[in-house]
Amino acid sequence: MTGKSKSNSTVDVVLIGAGIMSATLGVLLKELQPDLSIEIFERLDVAAAESSDAWNNAGTGHSAFCELNYTPQLPDGSVETKKAVSIAESFEVSKQFWSFLVRNKIVDSPETFIKSIPHISFVWGNENVEFLRERYNNLQKSDLFKGMTFSEDPKELASWMPLVMNERDPKEKVAGTKNGAWYRRKLWCTDQNDV
Repeated sequence: MTGKSKSNSTVDVVLIGAGIMSATLGVLLKELQPDLSIEIFERLDVAAAESSDAWNNAGTGHSAFCELNYTPQLPDGSVETKKAVSIAESFEVSKQFWSFLVRNKIVDSPETFIKSIPHISFVWGNENVEFLRERYNNLQKSDLFKGMTFSEDPKELASWMPLVMNERDPKEKVAGTKNGAWYRRKLWCTDQNDV
């Protein structure tokens, strides 16, 4: 909370920090019980300037399409995908909530703060290429990752990421995956059907 103002009123709910979590919880509580009084306290001069800020990564919602650390390689060489699938499922629920907010005119103009961008993973070296191929094959078992493309073709990879592929040794073993993705900026977003 900035300044030293004090409120003498009694409130039902106090939320600490004016980031995405407090904003989401506040909206959910008001939807469930519209007569609740809620106060949000923030120590900074602006909302969403810490963990929710885009520069701090938490400002982007994602579907776990390109985070290789969410798909660890097990001792037997297989790739575990449970965490990536769980995060993708959670993000789908978030998109449903944001869609609800847009449909009910709680959030206006979603096209100003939600954008579709591709998520790309890139690896080089035989061992890493095998890992990415195994990751891709295992993720294909989930419908949430059906839009993902795998490629070892340097020309195709160059069309996805020209700077990464620029002047790279053509004999080097490389691979990549690409998937469309949704991210949020600021405090709100929605899904493709509402944009």
